[in-house]
Amino acid sequence: MIISNDLFYLSGSCFSAVNNKSILGEVYGINTGQGLILIDCGEASTGPAMLKKTLKKFNINSPITHVILTHGHHDHCGGAKEMQEAGAKIIVGAGDATYCKQGGPKGTPYDIEQSFPAFIPDVEISVDKEMIINGIMFEFIMIPGHTNGGMAIRVKVDGKLVLFTGDTLEADGTYLDKFLFGWEGDPAFNKEEIVNSIMKLAKYKADIVLSGHGKICLINGTKLIRQAAKKVKSILNV
Repeated sequence: MIISNDLFYLSGSCFSAVNNKSILGEVYGINTGQGLILIDCGEASTGPAMLKKTLKKFNINSPITHVILTHGHHDHCGGAKEMQEAGAKIIVGAGDATYCKQGGPKGTPYDIEQSFPAFIPDVEISVDKEMIINGIMFEFIMIPGHTNGGMAIRVKVDGKLVLFTGDTLEADGTYLDKFLFGWEGDPAFNKEEIVNSIMKLAKYKADIVLSGHGKICLINGTKLIRQAAKKVKSILNV
């Protein structure tokens, strides 16, 4: 899906299955004059294959220079090793670096089903910060709760403020008025931290909100985030 001239929805649950497997984890791309920057890269078994198809369909020939991971779950970073071996630099929240280096939540009940090819991140982000990548200013916002190293990313693309929220904030429903906050299965899941992270995000403005699953919000992003902040405590029973 072409969201705007330089912003693309490239892979995820809305796309057809590859090799009869469901595709989990949304993947977005920002085309710059110096290459393509991905936000997440999908599962190892399906993400790279679907990316190749959609990049070809949209006639995007730019090399993938960076992959920014919202968090270290298999459906968002499973394809990172393959991307890294092809030349991309991988950026992840420091709290999830261990998952990346060991290929999943080792030593937990989710070890096997959540495993992925291990890799060493090129950049680990531990605090809120701004960073220029390919000439574009990115804001990294630490939002733990879903995982220890969850990050939101805010960047201006084609004149619009875009906020990527990973799995910490997902919107659904006809009017995008239903919300899901993280996945309780991760050993690091923490309701109180999720609440704090959503309240933190509510301080930021955004035109577009793109999450790790669920529906995308292309207008009135600030309103959506603040609606989520009003509901998070009741939904999580905090």
